[in-house]
Amino acid sequence: MTCTYRAGARSRRVAVRGVARAMAGLTGLAAVGLARAPAPVSAQESPLVVEARGGFAIPVGSFATGSEPGEGTEAGASFGVTLGLAGGGLWTPYVGFSQHRFGCEDAGCASAGRYVATGFQAGVRVIPLPGGSVLPWLSVGAITTHVEAGDLGAANAGVSELGVGGEVGVGLHIGAASQIALNPGVRLVTVNATLPDGTDLHMRYLVADVAIVISF
Repeated sequence: MTCTYRAGARSRRVAVRGVARAMAGLTGLAAVGLARAPAPVSAQESPLVVEARGGFAIPVGSFATGSEPGEGTEAGASFGVTLGLAGGGLWTPYVGFSQHRFGCEDAGCASAGRYVATGFQAGVRVIPLPGGSVLPWLSVGAITTHVEAGDLGAANAGVSELGVGGEVGVGLHIGAASQIALNPGVRLVTVNATLPDGTDLHMRYLVADVAIVISF
């Protein structure tokens, strides 16, 4: 009887040790698997990212179809450079430089005339759905702009007073490689500027562009 009890106790101890070893082995395998698993895109990004953007600036509202001085413009080329601090979080503050060109022949410019709006912007980009290789984003920011409108005539030679406005945008961050991504987006910009002849120019336009993003 005593021998049977001791044999059973030893069997239970052996079984417990076996289960413990098995659990330890599974835990170790799980830890190795997690260590080797690829991190989310947001976690792989370096804090500093640089974007080189190119696309089109498309006037909307009275800036495109109005008949007041300076209104009645056409779409033109757009480019810019943006610096961001990703840091692996949902919020990415950014600053940037941009230049947008608008055809202004219908606004009273000379043939093939144009406005050139050059300025800086700063804001925040939000990623509402983190994780994965394709990340949607929303942005909101403030901009400053100077407008060259010399093609309107001699009275507007030079640049406008500093205009201040804002922008909102949507887009996608598409991972292409470990440190390179594509970033197509659309932004709505509104800004007012006073031209050299005193005309108040109310600019409303969309910027549709694609950026090449490099992480450092």
